[in-house]
Amino acid sequence: MKNSFKKYVNKIVSLAVVTVLLAGCSEYFDNPLKDKETGDDINLLLVDFNFFTTRMTFKLYDAKDSSLITSTAEISFSGKNGDDIVTFAGEKKTIHSTTQGQMELTADPNVDFSTSSPLEFAVNVDIDGYNSLSKGFQINTTGKKTFELYLLNKSDEEESDIEGGIEITGASKSATISKIAGTSIKSASTAGDYEIKYLLSVPNLSYIVNMEYENGSVVPFESVDDIGTLSVIFTVSKYSAYNEDEDVIYNEGAFIFTSFHKLETGSLVSLKINGYKVTNLNGAKIKVLGSYAGDADYDLFGFTDFDTDDGAWYFNEPSSDLKDTVLYETLNFSYTLARASSEGLCGTGSDITFSSSVISSFSIDADVLNSDGVKIKAINFKGNFPETFTVENAKSAPVKLVFRDNNPSFNKIPDLEIDNFCTGDYSVSVTPASGYEQYQVVLRALCPDNMTVGVAPTYSGEIKIKGSSEPWQGIDMIGGKVDILAKPDQEYEMRLLWDSEWEYATFSTIFNESDGSYAGPDYADTEITSEYIENKARIKVNVRKKFSQSICDDMGW
Repeated sequence: MKNSFKKYVNKIVSLAVVTVLLAGCSEYFDNPLKDKETGDDINLLLVDFNFFTTRMTFKLYDAKDSSLITSTAEISFSGKNGDDIVTFAGEKKTIHSTTQGQMELTADPNVDFSTSSPLEFAVNVDIDGYNSLSKGFQINTTGKKTFELYLLNKSDEEESDIEGGIEITGASKSATISKIAGTSIKSASTAGDYEIKYLLSVPNLSYIVNMEYENGSVVPFESVDDIGTLSVIFTVSKYSAYNEDEDVIYNEGAFIFTSFHKLETGSLVSLKINGYKVTNLNGAKIKVLGSYAGDADYDLFGFTDFDTDDGAWYFNEPSSDLKDTVLYETLNFSYTLARASSEGLCGTGSDITFSSSVISSFSIDADVLNSDGVKIKAINFKGNFPETFTVENAKSAPVKLVFRDNNPSFNKIPDLEIDNFCTGDYSVSVTPASGYEQYQVVLRALCPDNMTVGVAPTYSGEIKIKGSSEPWQGIDMIGGKVDILAKPDQEYEMRLLWDSEWEYATFSTIFNESDGSYAGPDYADTEITSEYIENKARIKVNVRKKFSQSICDDMGW
C-alpha cells in the first residue's frame, strides 16, 4: 500500500541523489561499474536506511519447545502507535506475512517518543494450528530492539474432564451442589497457586431439562427431581506452562507496562449432563471461578481479555481476596487467567557495557532470571564492541542475566548478577573463540534492473559457515559495513531479511597472503575483492551482490 510516509522515504532518497549530483561528493560512490554495452564507467549511488533510528526484529517461537515457527504467520499492529510500525520501504501495511519465523520492521522516524511518552503498540499474530497471540509493548528509547513472541500450538493443550457443580439461583436461597460421591474425576483445574472451578448456573432445575442435547429433540430425562443423580462434566482444553512475562495492562485509568503472567489459557470442549452432550444452554449459564494464593508481588489476579484497539489487557474488577468470577452464556468460550503487578516497570534501568579485545559486531541474547531463578524476559544486545546499552522496562529487583551460548565465534559469556535492574553500571567482557580471525565485510546490494543504484544497508543480518549445523549468528551492519569474526579458509553465507524473503550473499575467507587479495571461488551474481587494512591487521572483503528486484521495486527503483 502506497502512502505518504513512503513518499517521505523516497523524497529522502531523491534528496540524496540531488546532493550527490550538485556537490560531487565522491564518498557517496564506490568503485565505478562498467556499462555492459559501452564499457564506460557507471558511478554507483549508494542508499542507506540510517534515518530509521529504531529497528525492530520480531521472532516467533513455539511456547512449548522454543523452536522457531516457520509456518505462514500474519502479523498486524494496533494500539496508539500501531500505524507507526512500518517497513524499511516506508510502507504501513495492514498485514505483514512471513514464513521465516521472524520479521524486520522499523518505527516511523517522524514519531518522537521517550520515557514520559513511550511508543505504545500491540502486535497480533495468527498462525494456522496455533492460538492467536496479542501482546502489548511500550518503547522508551530509540535503538535496536528484538521481541521474542511465544505462541501456543493447539496440539500442546491438555484435555481434562472436570466435575462441575450446579448453582440454583432462582430458589429462595441460592444453593450450590458440587461433587458427586464416588467420582474419580477432579473437581477443579489446579496448578501451583491457583484454582479454577466450574458451575452450571440455572434459576431452577427445569433449565437443565430444557437445554438442547446432542441427540436432537429427544430429551435425555423428563424431569430432575433429585439433583444428586446429576453428573455435570466440563471437558476443557487448557495450557498452564507459561513463562512469566511483561505486558501492557489497563489499571486505575492508566495503561502501564508491568510484570504479567498467564497462569492458564483454555477453552470449553464440551459439557455433559449424565453423559449427554449439551449443544445449547437455552438460558442456562456457565460460571467459572478462579482463586489465587500466590506471590504477593502480583496484586492483580483474574480472568482477563486483550483489547486490540487499546493494546492492553483488561482485568475484571479487582477484588481484595484475589478471587474472580466470569459468566458465559454460550458453550463457545475461551479464557485467560492471569496475574499482574499494578506497579509499572522502570522506564530505563541498568547500563551494561560489552567490550572485547577484537573489532567485531555482535548480537548477544540473554535470559533475565529473577531471584528465584525464574525467567521473566529475554533481551538482545546488538551492536559493535565496545558499546553500552541502557536496559528499558526493568523491574526494581535483583536479577541474573544468563547469556545464551549461540554465538560460535565467541566463548561462553559468564552470567551477570545485577543487584537492582533499575540502576547501576555493569561490564561484560566477551572473548573470541579459538580459530577465529577479524575481518571487515562491505556489502553493496545492487538492483538488477538499475545497476546505477545500490543499497548499503544499516540493517540486521546473520552469518554462518555455509552448510554447517552452527546457528546463524547475528551481525549489525552499518552503511553496508560489518566487522565480523570468521574462520580462515571457509565458505560463509551472509543473509538479510527483507519483508518475508531472505537475501543471501556468499563469500570465502581464502586470500593471498602477500597482498590480501581474494583467492576464493566465484559466485553467481557476485563480485568479490579484498585487501589488507590497518597495517595488515585485518582483511576487508568487498562484496557486490545482485539482490532480488523486489527490494528495488519496493523502494521505487
